Amino acid sequence: MIVAAAAPLGVAIGNLPVGLLLGNGIGLPAAFLAAALVIACMATGFMRLARDVRADGGFADLVRAGLGKSMGLVAAYITGISYWTGSLALAASTGYFGNLIGTMHGVDVPWWAYSLTAYAIVLLLGRRAADLSAKVLTLLMLAELAVVVFLDGAILVKHGLDALPLSVFSAHNAFSGNLGPAVLVGFSSFIGVESAVLYTRETRNPARSVPRATYAAVAAIGVLYVMTAWLVIGSLGTAAAVATAGQAQGGLVFLVAGTEVSTVFVNITQVFFVTSLMACFVALHNASARYTHTLAANGALPRPLGSLHPKFQSPATASTVLGALGTVLFVGFAVAKADPYIGLATALTGLFTLGIVAAQALVSIAVVVFYARSGTRPGWSTLGAPVLGGLGAIGACYAIVANYSVLTGSTSTASRLLPAVLLVAVPLGFAVQARRNAKSGA
Repeated sequence: MIVAAAAPLGVAIGNLPVGLLLGNGIGLPAAFLAAALVIACMATGFMRLARDVRADGGFADLVRAGLGKSMGLVAAYITGISYWTGSLALAASTGYFGNLIGTMHGVDVPWWAYSLTAYAIVLLLGRRAADLSAKVLTLLMLAELAVVVFLDGAILVKHGLDALPLSVFSAHNAFSGNLGPAVLVGFSSFIGVESAVLYTRETRNPARSVPRATYAAVAAIGVLYVMTAWLVIGSLGTAAAVATAGQAQGGLVFLVAGTEVSTVFVNITQVFFVTSLMACFVALHNASARYTHTLAANGALPRPLGSLHPKFQSPATASTVLGALGTVLFVGFAVAKADPYIGLATALTGLFTLGIVAAQALVSIAVVVFYARSGTRPGWSTLGAPVLGGLGAIGACYAIVANYSVLTGSTSTASRLLPAVLLVAVPLGFAVQARRNAKSGA
């Protein structure tokens, strides 16, 4: 589930062009590396805290342990909204790339038809237990990993060390262009590594499985993202990479695959890219459904959303309601003739990433506060790692908000204020907790 949520092939094809065009250009591998290091630091902190407190509700339980019940609810609302927004972004991307690939093969179907079909599949899987989704996603994940590794290997064999230009890591390139979209691409590509704690109830021996899965995922996808971005840029040439991305946009990696390997490989890549998007869509939808279920079961959302499927014990009601709302939204997007890629998908991904990174920052603060109050001797996992990870997350949030108009493709006030949607979680969390306190006091 963790690696599926990270969607290695989806990142390579969907995020690379965005990072090159809107972000820091050929310095993009440095953004992936920086994000991997920050995520690793944050993961060290939140996995340590998850070991010492019950965290079935994910970030919300961790924040509550360190910062109190009200802030725990705030984190829960932010994370739930963010995962759902992320699933909307994946629906938009599925529509765009479905249309793009279909057009390449002479099939003219509107993008929204692909998005709505994807929603139907996600709703079907969302009503089943996590183990079914995991079985499906495991097969798709292995296939997409094989495609990415094969492409990387083909580029390296053909170009040798020339495909690994060290200049991409220079300060000049790393900090060039717009850092907000670069940070967005870097951090959004790792989102999902924290989701393992959500499956504690459905996992055998979670005390061992959850940390091992998290650490392994961060290391594996970190190396894969850095190397893939580096090799793709190297194959295009540092002088031509950004211009080529501008011309090809979402078809950039397909262009590279055709040049470096063959047309047959392009077709294979296209098939597994679509399944990669679907795998990520399923994983993010599952995560948002579980957050919604947990909030409802605790009385922070309408109680009916907290019901479980009688046979599969999955959050079927929450899954169905979220899917239905998303479907209605996409009908509206289709009627409004929204651009599904640069505009809709990028704006939704920006909101999704901002919310998750903000929640990660809260968790890092919670880790430090929790162990300081408990009198635990300061160490790497209780102080050093969460402080570094938290500072990196706060910096990432600032960069995303400051450059949000680049992601939406609009300089209007409405587009600039879109990140403020997440602030609704703050008064909501404190109000719900105040109501709970009043009831318990009575």
